Order: sequence, then structure tokens, then C-alpha cells
Amino acid sequence: MQTSIRIIFYLAFFSVGIILLGLTACSKTDNEASKAPSQTKPAQTLQDALKIGGTGPSMVVIPVGEGVIGNYSGGKADINELPVMTVKSEVPFAMSTTEITFEDYDKFCQTISRPCPDDKAWGRGKQPVINVSWRDAQMYTKWLSKQTGQEYSLPSEAQWEYAARGGTRTRFWWGNEYVQGLDHCDKDIGGCPEGTALFNPGPVGNFQPNPFGLYDMTSNVAEWTLDCWNEQHDKVKTDLSPRLTGNCQARVVKGGAHYYKSTYIHLSLRTEGVDISYKVSDLGFRVIRSIKNQ
Repeated sequence: MQTSIRIIFYLAFFSVGIILLGLTACSKTDNEASKAPSQTKPAQTLQDALKIGGTGPSMVVIPVGEGVIGNYSGGKADINELPVMTVKSEVPFAMSTTEITFEDYDKFCQTISRPCPDDKAWGRGKQPVINVSWRDAQMYTKWLSKQTGQEYSLPSEAQWEYAARGGTRTRFWWGNEYVQGLDHCDKDIGGCPEGTALFNPGPVGNFQPNPFGLYDMTSNVAEWTLDCWNEQHDKVKTDLSPRLTGNCQARVVKGGAHYYKSTYIHLSLRTEGVDISYKVSDLGFRVIRSIKNQ
């Protein structure tokens, strides 16, 4: 009888131990999911010289591979973020490490004697350029191409989201749950990294880079793309080329701005078609560069 009781006691103790180990493992998985994924290798960067002297924007080479665009997190999605599309990058390209800054853009407007955009007294230098229309951004890429002898352009919507995801397939590049301070600061939550709890765009690169080495993909300012506006992804080109049919008087805008709530920002976010002449203080752009000549 005593032997039977002893056996039952050991079995119960063993079962509790298994349960506790399972809880510990689950807790570890949840904690690890909240951390940003580490880069497997340092990002390859490049920076072209300008004919006028100095250099163009710092660029990161985006590797080839397969990815997705659209709301992949399984949650409720706006209709314009559907359907989820698998895309494939077969040719590497480079994307500006950050949004184009006033420092970058002022070289352009001063060289061609064009009025420089207003910074709203927030500063120039490393601040993201704002108050630029889609046409302005297009003119900058053409000037940059002539200055460097390379092929620059705005990214397509598919290129932007493929690069922003950094090889991941989740709502954010670090996972499906928002983590304060990795790539965005929700000022209502608090605990923002130093210098990011601003009520205006801040200097670029203050947050952590995604696995491809890109900064500010869901923060600072929203960004122009090449694509004409269409309400859904259903005819997005899976080779990452731009979609140039639909309402081309309006273009797709990607990314989040500094004042967006954490519940609103995510990588599949598309701002409903923005007129190509529109200029505002929460909208800028970044550029891509062909690397076929490298």
C-alpha cells in the first residue's frame, strides 16, 4: 500500500514538472518573439559620388528572394491590403538606407536653382525631406541618375514592401505584435527611445534597422512609390515591377508617419491614392538604384 502511494506521488510530481517546463518554454517563445530579429550578416552598402561633389544617399543592397505583400498577419485587413500576393525578387537592387533627407534634397534644388521645400522650422540636415510632391520626387531621382551615372527611381509598391519586411512574413519585420521603440514611437504608450518622442518627424535612423539594414519603415514620414493607385493587390506584378495602370493621377503611399498610433501602423499599410501634386509635412520618399552595373 505504501509502495503504491509512493508511486502515485512520484508520478504527480513528474507531471507537475512537465507542465512547468512547458510553461517556461512558452514564456521563452513569447519573449523571443517580441525581440527584433538579428541580421544574419552585415548589410552591403554603397554610396555614389555626385558630379557636383559630395555623395548621394547611402544605399543598402536588397538581396534576391521570395516574399509577400499584403496583410499576412491573419488579422482583419482593409480591403485595399488584400489579397496577399507572393512576390519574387530575381535581381538585387539597392534602396536608400533612410528616407531622403533635406541634406540630400537641398543639393538637388540648389543645383538647378529650384525653390527648396519648407521644413516647417523642424530643421533640415538629417531630417526627412517633406512637402515634396510625387513629381518633385521623380525629378530628384532623374537628377540623381544624371549626377551619378546610375539608374535611380522611386520604388515600386512591391519593392518597398518586400524590402520593408526584411525577409519576414509578419505584420512587422520583428513579428506580429507591436513592440514600442523598435521602428516607431507611439507617444501615448510612453517609453520611447531618447529623441523619438517628438510631435514632428525626427532625424532619420533613430530606431533599429530591419534585417536588410533599412531604417524608419513604419515611422517618421510616409513615402511615395511609383505605382498608380488601385484598390487591391490583385494585379500587382509578382516580379516587383511597378503597376502603372489604374488611377495614375494618384499614387500608392507606403509606410507610417511619426504621429500614427501603434494600432494603425504595419508593413502592408497603403494610404489611399494620393494625388501626384500633393505636398504635406508627413510625406516624403526614399529611392532605389539598379545595381546591374556593379
